[in-house]
Amino acid sequence: MPEQVGIVLVGHGRSASVLLEAARGVCGESGLEGVIAVDAGRGETDDLKTRLKAALVAADRGRGVLMIADAYGASPCSCGIREATAPPVVLSGLSFNVLLKLASLDRSELSPEELARTCADSARRALAVHVPSPAPAKESTA
Repeated sequence: MPEQVGIVLVGHGRSASVLLEAARGVCGESGLEGVIAVDAGRGETDDLKTRLKAALVAADRGRGVLMIADAYGASPCSCGIREATAPPVVLSGLSFNVLLKLASLDRSELSPEELARTCADSARRALAVHVPSPAPAKESTA
């Protein structure tokens, strides 16, 4: 396998693995091959520290690591930053849209920072608020 940016997802509860599974269900395995999901449960524990450290080491495929966390500054994200052997680039806002975009990118050509910025831009564009128009008033037939 060519050198490429390694990806570690980390999120509270089971969010990392559930989102990865959903994205693979839509995109297939190829675009998300080697992506590692670490579910943090309720937050930082000794077990989480061990699993995150192992995931960050395992993910490194020669071009650095991008850690995608559900919430920047929350304990799983902070734990990943502290446990990393080399500081990873961090993208916060783990979402289905981020993973769909990630699946379309070439991790052997882009840097961790370029991947993060491209995914973040795509996720921002995917956000929308839909407010339905009020229903027309019904005429009274009295």
